[in-house]
Amino acid sequence: MPPLTNMLISASAGTGKTYQLSLRFLGLLALNHGNHPERLIAITFTRKAAGEFKDRILTDLAAGATDGAGAERLKEQLWAVIKGTPGEPGIWPGAPEAWKAENLHRERFRHLLHILVQNLARLNLCTIDSLFAQIASASTFELGVSGFSMIDPTAEKLARREALLSLYRECSADRERRQNFEDAFLSGADSDAEAADAEDSMMRRLNTYHELFLDEPDAGTWGNPATLGFTPEELVPPVPLEQFDTLLHTLACRAQEAPAPEGKNGAKSKEMFLRFLNGFSRYARLGRVRFRTDGGSAWNITMEEAREKFRDFWSPPLEELIQSWLRMEVLQALRRTRATHGLLRLFEGNYSSLVRSKGRFLFHDVTRMLGDGAITPELKRDLQYRMYCRYDHWMLDEFQDTSQSQWRVIKPFLEDLTESKAGNEGSIFVVGDVKQSVYQWRGGDPELFRSVSTQLELEERGMSTSYRSVQPVLDLVNDICDYARTAPECEPAALEQWGEYPEHRSAPHLEGKPGAAQIWQTPKAETSTANDLVCQAAADILDRTGALRRGLETAILVSTKNQALAIKTWLADHGIPAEVCDDVPVGVDSPLGKNLLYFFRWLLMPGDPFTTGLLTHSPLRPLAAPERPEGMDWQGWRLLLERDGYAAVMEEVERRLALGGTVLTEFHRDRLAVWKTEAEQVDEKGISLDEWIRHMEDLTRREDPAGGIVRIMTIHKSKGLGFDIVILPQIGRDAPFADGRHLTHFVKKNREGEIEGIVLAPSKHVYTNVPQLETLYREWRARQQFDGFCKLYVALTRAKRATYVILPYKEDKGETVADSMWKIVRSAARASGKDAEETLPESGAECLYSCGHPEWYGEFTETVRERIVEEMPEWPMQQPVIRERISPSGPAAPENAVHGGKHAAEVESAAFGSAVHAVFERITRWNEEGKPEWALHPATEAERTVAACMEVPSIRELFTPPETACIMKEQRIEAIDGNSWISGVIDRLILHEGSARIVDFKTDHADSAEQLKERHSEQLNAYARIVSRITGIPPERIACIIVSTHLKETIRV
Repeated sequence: MPPLTNMLISASAGTGKTYQLSLRFLGLLALNHGNHPERLIAITFTRKAAGEFKDRILTDLAAGATDGAGAERLKEQLWAVIKGTPGEPGIWPGAPEAWKAENLHRERFRHLLHILVQNLARLNLCTIDSLFAQIASASTFELGVSGFSMIDPTAEKLARREALLSLYRECSADRERRQNFEDAFLSGADSDAEAADAEDSMMRRLNTYHELFLDEPDAGTWGNPATLGFTPEELVPPVPLEQFDTLLHTLACRAQEAPAPEGKNGAKSKEMFLRFLNGFSRYARLGRVRFRTDGGSAWNITMEEAREKFRDFWSPPLEELIQSWLRMEVLQALRRTRATHGLLRLFEGNYSSLVRSKGRFLFHDVTRMLGDGAITPELKRDLQYRMYCRYDHWMLDEFQDTSQSQWRVIKPFLEDLTESKAGNEGSIFVVGDVKQSVYQWRGGDPELFRSVSTQLELEERGMSTSYRSVQPVLDLVNDICDYARTAPECEPAALEQWGEYPEHRSAPHLEGKPGAAQIWQTPKAETSTANDLVCQAAADILDRTGALRRGLETAILVSTKNQALAIKTWLADHGIPAEVCDDVPVGVDSPLGKNLLYFFRWLLMPGDPFTTGLLTHSPLRPLAAPERPEGMDWQGWRLLLERDGYAAVMEEVERRLALGGTVLTEFHRDRLAVWKTEAEQVDEKGISLDEWIRHMEDLTRREDPAGGIVRIMTIHKSKGLGFDIVILPQIGRDAPFADGRHLTHFVKKNREGEIEGIVLAPSKHVYTNVPQLETLYREWRARQQFDGFCKLYVALTRAKRATYVILPYKEDKGETVADSMWKIVRSAARASGKDAEETLPESGAECLYSCGHPEWYGEFTETVRERIVEEMPEWPMQQPVIRERISPSGPAAPENAVHGGKHAAEVESAAFGSAVHAVFERITRWNEEGKPEWALHPATEAERTVAACMEVPSIRELFTPPETACIMKEQRIEAIDGNSWISGVIDRLILHEGSARIVDFKTDHADSAEQLKERHSEQLNAYARIVSRITGIPPERIACIIVSTHLKETIRV
């Protein structure tokens, strides 16, 4: 083989990295005449990407082997890769034209395709984790392990919980250890915005520290002042702790006796200074410094601000006191860090005995073992025989996400190729994009991508022409992502790491294609939440573009899974089909799965009344009723479990459900199969009933939703994907990229990326006033800001035809530092001068930025989807049928009402209706003698309307039911009614002595009661049928009543 070019490509989003990789692979295959295809190795980070890569190679080669036109097209593509083009070096720049004619033709492509198909199982198109697992399984002797297998994530989580419980028990017996445990894993949990509960927060913090411990187990690195840059003298407090209170009291007395500074604010300034001193008063006793305002709320004043604000009172003794406090806090942080290392050593011992000592490993474990000097020249030589191949040509995708530990494993193989370059024995091809470095939290080091070309002597090339997005989408990217211009106040290190931004242009074949990019901002929330308005704006965009009716792939991208679930819930409540693309909890995501959990909890705790009650009211209750043909008592089920195992129990459950006449839908049959499969697997391991329940609660499976719905996913999950329409709504608070709430520790690294020191983070007052810690804080802040830059870039580059950004209302306070998504996007929109006078109908959102053709979607034909196949009907039920979905307000509106443009009066009417419902919801039981304050002095139109309604006896009677009545407000229902899926909310449901009343509040204008009955009778009658089925109350004892706030009367339906 001739001398080949080793190359690094820096490829921006949508520029065709997979295309380049696949052609490189085929070019190398052609150069080698199809010999030894297993010696070509292509590595990526996900199984999906590896699968797409393999599909692309086979598809391209099949096209070249099928007909003359395909062969001619593939020939020119491969020749451009092999020979190169002006400005773009090829694999073999010296290739002669005669070689092209001799080797790139249809017959040769058929030959290469035949070879690939024959060797498909031997092709090395894999993830980096699977490659390392192969190497490790062939190197157990060198790694010092007796056996090797990859542990199931659920089993690993259970082992981690058990190891943590063992650690907690050990710490509980010793007061100092117990305090250390709380300091390490529980302190600050209340401010952790993502924590669902204390256990969740503790586990996530433990996982973070444990990963750090495995990367750097040396105790001399944890809490060592020398490695963090402190000298002994710098940590000696000028004022010892035992004298702290005395000096503070003296300073407070002096300030109290001193005259107030001249000027109108002098007395106020003196009062504020005394309050500032009082913030230190608890330190000697509780170790806390809290500054409070006059009203008692937190006062976020920095030391620099205090020095300036109270310069008239500042003195050398006060400075000594503050320096003493800072140094004592640093000493405490160092002590906590060393104690945490000791706890982690104990935890690792417990965890390793449960997992690693039994030959079970995670991919991270494998990477560390291999990267810890295991890849010796002798092992590399032996692996060729043990793995029956050698790797001559390396293709590395998404290299910016490679970690230092992964690089230590790969580097020895690549260095061999560079050293043997004169012998023409192989080649290296690296592809990545620093701008898409969104996996730094997982260890990805973008600086590796910058340095690898120097380390391996690679030729560099850049790609910024997009083959995915039309130009209006890229114009928005260009307007926002040149962060040196749009976010100049961010940390210089973050801007330097981002580098010079290359202007993005669309490929020639996309020129002239219409598209759009818009930024919308919702109005200030009055009668609904900011999140509701953002979701409504997304719904407005979906309705305006007709995305689902036109068959356009649509994605909503958010930062966290919780945000994705919040949007999905809102859209589902408003009749818009949407699914979250993520790991699905297949054990408990169905009614069947949840009821099986009740069943097994009953087997575990038959005496628990809550568990027994759940089972008694579930569809599985006949299984626990011995008097029923399909039933068996607790002793019988428990004996079956202990004698034959979980799989036998699941088989018996399935048999007895069929015996009782239960017919499962296809969806529930799939979930039952999941439970049966897992039962068979755990029977081989032998786990406790409690562990089995936890296992099924934690079990997840990746499931991608079908077409025709809105896909909701995190920005991380969207990487590498493209969609016709992308909507980017901001849900929740506008947190800065460097959000101090998530700062738990500092890591000091040297230039080679090796860890030198670790310290748990003290309070912000401390780390911003101690030079050594401030340096580490600014490094952390720069990394977080760079990560935010990358996430925003990835989000903005997913769309093919249109991007819509939705921002919630936020008062403009003249902030100059653009250090969050909202601030950067808004400042870029202002600076662009591309605003438009346009408002979305329902949400009232205003357009801050518009680029391209707003009605670009007109070229796509709308299709009417009369019926939707639902996959999750009520369970159990008859055989599945095709059903229409009916929204909460009844049947869908006429076409002209939906698409004819909703004017401002309708928007106002909808907002008023929501406000009236909210006031009615405040009333559980009405007391005429003790009316609430809002009814006596109504402040809003909605309160005045409801107060007037409560003066009507027939309306008031609905709010004065007997004391024994059960009252439910805003009762959500999802059920099958005939051939329709009803999805709605009952405003007020009253159950009493075998009867029910369904009350529906209506604010719409009507000339008569008959008009309202005609509009809403179908919806309310459907609600009545569903309530009857759920409660067992006969239909004739269920009353449906409309409360018309316009007519001020009740109407029986």
